Amino acid sequence: MKNTLTLMAAVLWFVWMAGLLNFKRRPELRVGTAREFVYPIAALVIGLVWLMVDPSSQLGQFLQLYVQAGLISWLMLTGVWLLSLWKRDCGIMDVAYPLAASVPVMSLLLWRGNWSPHEVMLAMLVTLWSLRMSLHIGLRNRGHAEDGRYAAWRRRFDKHWWWWSFFQVFTMQGVTVWLWSLGLIMAVHIGAQPLGWQHGLALLLFGVGYYFQVVGDLQLERFKKQRTDRSQVLDQGLWRLSRHPNYFGESVVWWSFGALALVHPWGWLALACPAYVTWFMSAGSATPMQERYMAKTKPSYAAYMARVPTFFPWGKPK
Repeated sequence: MKNTLTLMAAVLWFVWMAGLLNFKRRPELRVGTAREFVYPIAALVIGLVWLMVDPSSQLGQFLQLYVQAGLISWLMLTGVWLLSLWKRDCGIMDVAYPLAASVPVMSLLLWRGNWSPHEVMLAMLVTLWSLRMSLHIGLRNRGHAEDGRYAAWRRRFDKHWWWWSFFQVFTMQGVTVWLWSLGLIMAVHIGAQPLGWQHGLALLLFGVGYYFQVVGDLQLERFKKQRTDRSQVLDQGLWRLSRHPNYFGESVVWWSFGALALVHPWGWLALACPAYVTWFMSAGSATPMQERYMAKTKPSYAAYMARVPTFFPWGKPK
């Protein structure tokens, strides 16, 4: 079984890399950036370490669990990709994104069947976050055309999109969430634990992050229903503290997952994951992409940028 999975993973990895290298030669496709190569290379390194280490060692046992989590996520996202082909809408990946983190965690916990206070809190937090976000995005996107990002890719890649979307959208984002979930899998791996200071910190961070996410999303939805002009900018509530309070909340939620990982002896290593999520949300992709769109479509957004911090509520406007 292990050899079969390794062979399948190797074939998919080579197709992914070949696609990136091939499409990189066509500038109009705007693909093949250095960052896009990071994900397949990171997956390769983890896979090679998994194959080389002693499976009975602590590291070997953890990597076995981590690879199982990746396999569960891959199987789920492959199903979502097939559904996207039928619907001709890759936007369903946005609905699947939080589930790609929670489904592997819940599957591993249910398979093991241990429910210590630590594992109950882990299950509750990751399920509450993922189901709320998945439902919110699903309801928001229902009845709308495919998100503009994916629609633009569909037009650019044309006849290649049906297969390349598997790698460009579902595999790349799946590997991203898998890497981000290192702390979650560490929290699963440690097994039964009593509650400690790590859980208190996790609960505090989760409460703050969840509040910013949920309230920020609700305020935005209410604003969209009440506005009289699409050029209007929401600058009330949490949106007067940060131009992206929901993204800020998302990053804080991931810090809460990192706090749960601190129960594990190697948990401090997992703090690199919420640090990366925070960079990704604030400067790497999510916020800059949204800022460019808003600046182009809303004339009053420049004034809003001048008085409200970009991401962190305690930051300075820029």
